[in-house]
Amino acid sequence: MAGNEPKNCFIIMPFGIKTTVDDNEIDFNLIYEDIIREPVEALGLKPIRSDEIARAGTIHRDMFHHIATDDIAVVDLTLLNPNVFYELGVRHALKPAITILIKRRGAAIPFNIQSERIIEYPSESGSYGESRSLIKAFIQAGLGSNSPDSPIFNFLQDARKDWKAERITLLENHPYRLADQPGKQICILTGDLRERRNIDVWVNSENTNMQMARFFDRSLSAIIRYEGAEKDDNGEVVEDTIAAELRKMTHDRESVTPGTVYVTGSGALARTRGVKKIFHAAAVYGVPGSGYQVIQEVEKCVTAALRRMDHEQYITDDLRTIVFPMMGTGVAGGQVDIIAPRLIQAAISYLCSYPESRVTTVYFSAWNHRDLEACVTALASVQGVEPVQR
Repeated sequence: MAGNEPKNCFIIMPFGIKTTVDDNEIDFNLIYEDIIREPVEALGLKPIRSDEIARAGTIHRDMFHHIATDDIAVVDLTLLNPNVFYELGVRHALKPAITILIKRRGAAIPFNIQSERIIEYPSESGSYGESRSLIKAFIQAGLGSNSPDSPIFNFLQDARKDWKAERITLLENHPYRLADQPGKQICILTGDLRERRNIDVWVNSENTNMQMARFFDRSLSAIIRYEGAEKDDNGEVVEDTIAAELRKMTHDRESVTPGTVYVTGSGALARTRGVKKIFHAAAVYGVPGSGYQVIQEVEKCVTAALRRMDHEQYITDDLRTIVFPMMGTGVAGGQVDIIAPRLIQAAISYLCSYPESRVTTVYFSAWNHRDLEACVTALASVQGVEPVQR
């Protein structure tokens, strides 16, 4: 809206003197003047009533324009007038907010809108002060809110909400045992990995450039980098421990081979979480102008990491447990229902192929409900794997 032009407030109501079902007369022009106009104009809004826009041949077009575009609507439901309810329905369907409902005290309301907040005004003129104040307060609250008050938009908002994408905060373990490998488990973890203790190896799903995320990015790479860094008493990083070691190990190469795993120490995570090593898996690669994409055979990262755990170089570290994220399903956009089965099957195949492996538990971290569902579905389809009764 250009310049200082005021916001419009469309008034949906009967006009003139009308008779109620109990034979009482109501002067709706008086209601408009004494109850509605004052608080609307006091807020710098421009009140517009449908009878004020009536012009031959254009009333419906203009009415729909105001219903759909005016910032605020005030609707008087007192007479259960079909035109009023029709216009209210159109308003709720086309505009998420702000719609203020009013009625005369004692007037009946259909059950399907009884749950809506409705301002009542008294039948006696001269006592409308509270009603005017409430209308003003409701409009101010609506102008200060981003939430819809239309029941239709509220429904659509809930219907469109992807609950499976919501983060799981509850710390839970979903363990599965391998029938042919006593003492070996696949376990799905939910909740914040930072709340976990004494998992020997955390796998960092990294890009082929081995460039760890910035400290406060929303990724596991950022968490590992920050939590593993040495910090002063104020929480300020004084030594970027893990990232510095990784740079030194890769000799600042432009790129490493997809699917390879580089091993660093765990920095401060050793002290705070009992983590022994960080395995950096080259699970995604960058494409100029397109961002990151998951590598073709991302499950190779799982196999490579488990082989690293069993390498003689790490015998003295006694690496027994490892946690993998859903690699390639973050910024790279990989589909977890496709990737999760491949990651899990790679872990099971390794443990079954190398019964002498020192690895006892392979954890997979399910960040959200979609991850958890994909992992549980994948495990349910594998023969020789069954949930551990808790």
